[in-house]
Amino acid sequence: MSTGQHVMILNNGGPRSLVATALALGEEPPPKVTLLHIDDGREARASRIGYVRRQAKAMGITRVTELSMPHLYGHGYGQLPDGGPMGVFARPQLLLAALAEARHQQAGLVIWPVSVNAVTREAAQATEQAVLVEHLAQAEQDPSPRIDTPLAEFTDQQVVELGGQLGVDWTLAWCCVRPGEKPCRACAGCRRRHTAFERAGLIDTLVQQPVGAR
Repeated sequence: MSTGQHVMILNNGGPRSLVATALALGEEPPPKVTLLHIDDGREARASRIGYVRRQAKAMGITRVTELSMPHLYGHGYGQLPDGGPMGVFARPQLLLAALAEARHQQAGLVIWPVSVNAVTREAAQATEQAVLVEHLAQAEQDPSPRIDTPLAEFTDQQVVELGGQLGVDWTLAWCCVRPGEKPCRACAGCRRRHTAFERAGLIDTLVQQPVGAR
């Protein structure tokens, strides 16, 4: 990352977004950062954008951009039969929108904090999608912003461990797929988060107070 570079970070309010943002801000000197939240039509959208804003406020980031693309998952064509995201349809659209917004705001780098829990095939697919979208953007205008995927090959445990090393505040990150003021602790997102913290041996302060805390 070059000195003084304007970086746009795709942020959905989750732990990977939080860790990727903290990682970028840890550069010396820290870059100019814009958080980009794309409403992709999934549930808990109000919670997600709320946590994006919390992360921005806590980290001193004044630039938050919101785009609305509810068609990505809102009517199901971007979903697998079990309701999970079908990245082959949705991800390229999301990344193209991010690159277009980055170019509009004169950002040279888009950080996509995708992480597939070290599933090799999915990690390769995410990388290929990022490269393909970069090529499409460069065909329109060269140079075009680049895409960086710093967490692509990380396991969930490694993401949590890195966040611990960076000293992130886990109360700023939301995973629950259901809307509400508190995580349900039963959905796929909550279970994946619980497993990551359990394996990392760290306390998730969003759902559990450390021993001795009031």
